[in-house]
Amino acid sequence: MRTAAGRLWIVYIAFILYGATIPFQFTSDLALVRQHLAIVRLNPLIQPDSGQRVSIPDEVQNVLFFLPFGILGALAAGPRRRGVGRVVQITLLGAALSVFVEAVQLFTLDRVSSVADVATNTAGAFVGAVGADTIDRLSKRGLAIAARAGFTHNAAFRPFVAICVLIAAAAWEPFDVTLDVGTIVSKARALMIDVWQAGVPTDEGVAFLHYALLTIGACSWLSATGARRVRSTSALIGVAAACGLEAAQIFITSRMPGLEDAVVHAAGALAGVAIWQLSRRRFDWRVALFVLAIATAVGAAMQQLSPFTIGAVRRPFELMPFWSDYQHTTFDALSHVIELVILYAPLAYLCGRWQRSFASAIASTLLVTLAIAWPIEYLQGWIVGRYPDLTDIALSVAGAAIACYVGYRSRLADVGPEINTRNLAFPERSRY
Repeated sequence: MRTAAGRLWIVYIAFILYGATIPFQFTSDLALVRQHLAIVRLNPLIQPDSGQRVSIPDEVQNVLFFLPFGILGALAAGPRRRGVGRVVQITLLGAALSVFVEAVQLFTLDRVSSVADVATNTAGAFVGAVGADTIDRLSKRGLAIAARAGFTHNAAFRPFVAICVLIAAAAWEPFDVTLDVGTIVSKARALMIDVWQAGVPTDEGVAFLHYALLTIGACSWLSATGARRVRSTSALIGVAAACGLEAAQIFITSRMPGLEDAVVHAAGALAGVAIWQLSRRRFDWRVALFVLAIATAVGAAMQQLSPFTIGAVRRPFELMPFWSDYQHTTFDALSHVIELVILYAPLAYLCGRWQRSFASAIASTLLVTLAIAWPIEYLQGWIVGRYPDLTDIALSVAGAAIACYVGYRSRLADVGPEINTRNLAFPERSRY
């Protein structure tokens, strides 16, 4: 637990730095830095930019932002370092990190450094450190109950968890969470005017595939545990995830929830249940991966070639890293990078679980990813508003390689390095 918590703590520190500096509009203008420093107020109840009282939702958001920092930091310290000393240590570390973040924000164009943020961030670290022991006990108790019930000791559990994480990441990227009342109210009003929020098709194909894989994984996992009503429960999980994750986008600044996306996602979840039922009697991993590769190619083409408007002249490949993204808004560029990294993740993850060795797994993953990504990127040269870029191919390959490694490691964790089987992701199907 200590090692896992420590690693998660480091990852979350990186996420704090990410969230506090997004959209990464830095400046080296010392006059502007001095101007930012001049408006900093020592009173934590006053906003430095407006001189008014601080916003309660903003301060609550800051507390929640550092809450996981306190929890993970306390758990990473281990059971031997409990008590007041550990709480004080984690709180001081949270305060130091917050001061560092606010200092970095002095060198940005669109961020305002604030003593109020330091105070609320420190409070979040303190609350998290205080409640870490309780959360640790509850989580261990819950995991023990799940283990006794047989929910975690089957090879379908890890793929199911992996696709859940992937879907949440796809729904909430680029993770610019907000509790600003004005932003939330404006989105709610836009939904009242147009609840569908339909537009040019982009990621509907990829999302449909992801939710189908979600319920396939849920069916396989529940079936392996011996649960009853596998199909209906999996369908309920998929539909609930589709609606819940879409609704949660109201708290993501650069995302807009809509009924169209929720319906497409729910349809993908129901399709996954049907696919699982049809594949139970006759299941071949080679055929399954081939079908998944075709579905991934179709979804990737829909996402990367939108809005499907053909230009008169094809643009050549851009060789400068991220230059094409730099010409657009930062959030668009960041979202595009995340989309590419996770685009081939399901296919690569299952390749990692299916292959006998990591060398063959990574080789097949990279070959298939390149076979899909390169032609699509080439075709982007003919699409108005799209820019063919070698960086996009590199990001796709990097994301696929990471997912393949995670899949292979999860296979070893399930069965051990000496055991090789082709039915590791959904082993119960091998009986048919």
